[in-house]
Amino acid sequence: MNKTLTAALALSAALLSGCSMTGSGQLRVHEALLYGGTQERIAWIYGNMGSGTASSVKLGGAALDLRAQVQDRLAVPGTLSVNGKATYRLPTSALPPKLSLVRDTAGLFDVNFSHGVQAIYYTDGRTWTRLNGTSGRGVRGTGVTGLRDAGRLTVDEAEALGSALLGQGPLAVAVLNEGEVPDGPLTVEPAPSEYRRTALYVLPGILTVSALGGVTSPAPTPTPGGRVSFSQVASGTNASVTEADVQVATTQAAARALLGLAYGRQTGIPSVPTLSGNETLVGVFLGQRSTGGYSVGVTDVSAQGGILTVTVSLQAPGAGSITTQALTTPWTVIRVPGIYRDVRVVDPQGRPVR
Repeated sequence: MNKTLTAALALSAALLSGCSMTGSGQLRVHEALLYGGTQERIAWIYGNMGSGTASSVKLGGAALDLRAQVQDRLAVPGTLSVNGKATYRLPTSALPPKLSLVRDTAGLFDVNFSHGVQAIYYTDGRTWTRLNGTSGRGVRGTGVTGLRDAGRLTVDEAEALGSALLGQGPLAVAVLNEGEVPDGPLTVEPAPSEYRRTALYVLPGILTVSALGGVTSPAPTPTPGGRVSFSQVASGTNASVTEADVQVATTQAAARALLGLAYGRQTGIPSVPTLSGNETLVGVFLGQRSTGGYSVGVTDVSAQGGILTVTVSLQAPGAGSITTQALTTPWTVIRVPGIYRDVRVVDPQGRPVR
């Protein structure tokens, strides 16, 4: 299924003046083939134009109009616009799951993959990390700019594609062996001087689980009317709760039920954290969303008169993002010291979220 980026801006008259097409063999085509949560092939066409205003090329049998590049998130230096847009877009074929990945709150990853994964990248929706391994438990990562060094992407392509995938919460991108994916190269007329392909598997909704597992320390007593310390237990985007809701757990049985709702659409549910007897778990559920790109995070917790106030930040897909096309139900669960049954959830401006 094809994902649509922001509509291309109008072409500048200054860009259109004095252009003509170069001859056969002077085009270069670079493709990024996306599978998994995003099924789309994105083609950049590189070329030089002289004194004309437009030309054409056949890509996969389709006649395409080439002009000076437009302003767009995926536009990279040296490329031409295709039918008025920065890239040429087609759907890719379905591909069975290639990757499962879970991140803990210490920043370590548990990774399982099928054959053919060359490298794995992770984003929390804001920055990118390249994992130092492609399988195992406790895998560490190194911060990178975008999808730098992914497959045969150029530096500019890696940064542009990485930027377009940001802003939709935690996801992973695995670099596949392009010879093992179901979609072959497109035919290009005139024949290009270079044709690069990079195959990527996008896995949205990466779970974040507690790095402590079932181990917990004695909880400090919160100061009445003051800020309350908190720790994240887990978060994700596939809860079984489809309406906006807030749930609390103060017993082990209630904690199991709460985490069961949170992990309702996931496999391989981690162990339920052990409560000390003077702790509360708070689960915040956003309800169902039509695409990826939505998430919720806790920024502050305070208590007053026995009422716990949880301040959250809500994240939605940014303009120009490549969103995963699947129903999601974002959630987060935190642990706080003390026993609470009355919980308010507000945004940073103090407005109720529910």
